[in-house]
Formats: sequence, C-alpha cells, structure tokens
Amino acid sequence: MLINDNLTVSSIYQQIAQKKAELANLDKEDLTKSFYEKSDSVNLTNSGNYDEEDYQRVLDKFENLDSKTRSHEQLHASLAHTKGAISYNYQMGPDGKLYATGGHVRLDTSIPKDEAAAIAKLYKLQKASAAPDGLSSADASIARAANLNKMLLLSKEQGVENAN
Repeated sequence: MLINDNLTVSSIYQQIAQKKAELANLDKEDLTKSFYEKSDSVNLTNSGNYDEEDYQRVLDKFENLDSKTRSHEQLHASLAHTKGAISYNYQMGPDGKLYATGGHVRLDTSIPKDEAAAIAKLYKLQKASAAPDGLSSADASIARAANLNKMLLLSKEQGVENAN
C-alpha cells in the first residue's frame, strides 16, 4: 500500500519502531542515572557511631561544591545568551538537604548572518565557555568551536580585503 511520496506502511512502521527504541534507550539512561543518584548516599543512623568532625567535614564539602557549582554555571550564563534556565544535578547531603553537585546551561550557539554580529557573538561564546576555572569537556568544546568559527570568519574577512 502506497501512502505518500513513496512511503509505504511498512517503512512508516519501521520508523515508528526505530523512534520507540530510541525513546526506550533514553528512558533506560535516565533510570540508570536516577538509580546511581539514589544509591549514592551514606547512612549514618544505622551505626549511631560517627565522628562529629567527619560529619562536619563532609557537610562542608557539600556546601563548598554547591557554591562552586552554582557560581560556575551562573558565570557561564552571565557572559552569553542562553537557551533556557540553568539546570543543576543534586545530591542529598548528610543533613538531608539537596546540594548542587553539577550542572549545565545551554548557550545560544546560533550564528547570525551578519559577519560583524557573528564575530561579536563568537567572542562572547568563547569568553562565556572558557571563563570559569575547572573547565568541563563541554566547556572546552564550545570554546574551541567558537574560536574556530571566529577564526574562519576573520580569515574570510581578511581574504576579501586582500583581494581588493
């Protein structure tokens, strides 16, 4: 049976099955992530015997990591246009509170057609992605891509000027 533009019913079912498999893989990844986040905890109530200094040391690490994580992501977001809010990963500390242990912000990496605006935006992207200490691989990747695109635009611009 022919539907439209050489699409058959079987090819449509095949595409649907492929999309379902992709969604199932995404669900499986999310389930795995949530399992590790839930099982990554310390149960201090069972032993009843813990050192107050250790408790405070662990709590201080959570608080410091939370502060650094939030500062890191907010610095990214403040230096360039974003495509949404900052997203944080949380872990429960020994005091029962949630602490940010990771995060990401989606930077707007679209490139305007105007070359001057594109170069200005690429400078901002490079600065925003490379600004904080402790760059992640995603940060470094965006910084490299922005720098490469900026260099390509500048070389194109210089090539045009040299041809005249």
